[in-house]
Amino acid sequence: MLVISCGKNSVTIKGNVANANNGLLELSVNTTPKILIDTVRLDSLGKFSFKYNFKKNSFPVFFTLSVADKSLASLLLEPGERVQVETDIKNPAAYRVSGSEGSQLLKELNDKMLRTAASVDSAVRIFNKLENTPEKEEQSSKISKDLANIFTKHKRDLIRFVIKNSKSYAAYTAIYQTLPNGIGVFGKESDALYFKLLADSLEKKYPRSPYVLQLRDDYNRLIKTSNIQNLLDSAEETTVPDVSLPDPTGKQVSLSSLKGKVVLLNFWSSKDKVTALNNNELLPLYEKYRSEGFEIYQISLDEDRESWLQTINTQKLTWINVCDFMGAKTYPVKIYNITKLPANYLINRNYEIVGKDLSGDKLEEKIRENL
Repeated sequence: MLVISCGKNSVTIKGNVANANNGLLELSVNTTPKILIDTVRLDSLGKFSFKYNFKKNSFPVFFTLSVADKSLASLLLEPGERVQVETDIKNPAAYRVSGSEGSQLLKELNDKMLRTAASVDSAVRIFNKLENTPEKEEQSSKISKDLANIFTKHKRDLIRFVIKNSKSYAAYTAIYQTLPNGIGVFGKESDALYFKLLADSLEKKYPRSPYVLQLRDDYNRLIKTSNIQNLLDSAEETTVPDVSLPDPTGKQVSLSSLKGKVVLLNFWSSKDKVTALNNNELLPLYEKYRSEGFEIYQISLDEDRESWLQTINTQKLTWINVCDFMGAKTYPVKIYNITKLPANYLINRNYEIVGKDLSGDKLEEKIRENL
């Protein structure tokens, strides 16, 4: 029993370092500054083995394998894992890891960043070659757009990663990832919901985690700096205040992107049986009129992502579903003065509100009239 207990509270890391040349391999906890755990002199074959004992009720730990301050692999380890690492001093980015799900997710993140950095470097090299050429101004504009697209794609990839792996510490690394120029990918006011989503998810699995506390602090900081008053002011100046929230894949979808269609802006919650049943009324209307230019932009006041997604899948809701998991505190509630559920606004092709809290025959009649 003692042997089994020790095994469950420890992790072994074995592997091979190509082109080692009898170097000194270091295993460090990846903190600031790094904490050196152990070292081993690599033999001519580059084989190595480490063992690390976790403290009781310990959280997963981030490690780095390095030789002479050159990082060879990033690891995220949990008690009981048996990890195999293959790496090469001459090409450390191509390391392979098995036996650790968290470490494999970190490798996926590293690969994403390497691809993004290569795309950025390629664009910059093209720009540098344009020095003192007639087409520099025209090409500069194109390259700027290319760089913006590269960043946008990278951030969307990270958003999907955070949502998909919200129960893993690897998602914490994703949300604090920085670009090669040192700028953080996340940090805008609109990113607050991702910090909250990740904090809520990790807290269920790792209560009292210091990483959760960090996520909560940054979420609160972003919320405090957001200027809700500007949103309220814009609501007074426009016929239909715009909102932009993430769909189930994490992609931001704005209400204004639907201009030219007849749109039902609908507020609901999967926890509210009345609003969930209300979807049964909307489904036949949506199937009947969507081909003519009718769309539903449905904002959920859910705080639990799993419940929201399960209801969407169960009820087969194929219209636009968005949610920031802030519940009744989500900013569209303030802008549209939502005091009860269900609630809706009907918006015509000219982006004007033409009806409020419509249902049944009155809703269908108004949809048909505006189509």
